[in-house]
Amino acid sequence: MAKDRNVKLALADLIAKKAAKEAAQNRTEEVYVDSLEGSLTIHVPPRSSIYKAMDMGGDNMEDSMYSNAFLIYHAVKEFQSQELLEAYGVKDNIDIVFSLLTPVEIAEVSTKIMQLSGYAKPEQIQSNLKN
Repeated sequence: MAKDRNVKLALADLIAKKAAKEAAQNRTEEVYVDSLEGSLTIHVPPRSSIYKAMDMGGDNMEDSMYSNAFLIYHAVKEFQSQELLEAYGVKDNIDIVFSLLTPVEIAEVSTKIMQLSGYAKPEQIQSNLKN
């Protein structure tokens, strides 16, 4: 169904959208991870974490993978558990993501986080992955 692009928004309409915008910042989604044989709950990470992950993306695979792991770390609250970090003996907190997920899973989960956060449309991400 096509949306009417000729709708003129009034101030009251914009104010009414406030609750929807706030709810979008608190969304979560369950993502099944094969290697863990279970689902993780991803949250919309803080905007600053998303921007930092985008900035650190870099031109090489190592930077891209670290950027994706950084994003995942900030979106999965369980990964931030001090008990979990100590159990795996990680020195850099982001390394917990590399310890728990395969490279393919890191790419898939970070893609879902970007979609959930509103920074990418599913069809755009799919197109970028093919290129």
